[in-house]
Amino acid sequence: MYNDPALAQRLRAPLEAALGKQNVIATEPITPSEDYAFFVEQGIPSLYMSLGGADPQKYAEAKSAGTSLPSNHSPFFAPDVAPALRTGIRSGVTVLRSLLNGGRAMNRLIKSSQSRHLT
Repeated sequence: MYNDPALAQRLRAPLEAALGKQNVIATEPITPSEDYAFFVEQGIPSLYMSLGGADPQKYAEAKSAGTSLPSNHSPFFAPDVAPALRTGIRSGVTVLRSLLNGGRAMNRLIKSSQSRHLT
């Protein structure tokens, strides 16, 4: 996964304001098997976000034991539903509001990204 640097930078501040600075963490690129890459190949600026949904106590216990909790593709995945939904909705609305309120800036970002993919 590769996030468009300009889009990631643009959305970082609104996400930090909505979720708390300590809850917005940049990670190294990953290579999951998602259809998401097809958008990137078309020159659409992208931002792939992962949402933590684990019960904080279970997460701390797993981390302390050197293990990991089941991921979203596991039949044993058991997120802490209410806070995960609130966080997911808050982050989604924050991103959409930021992009929709800055329509011209987003169009420039798309054109810039597409020109990089065409050369």
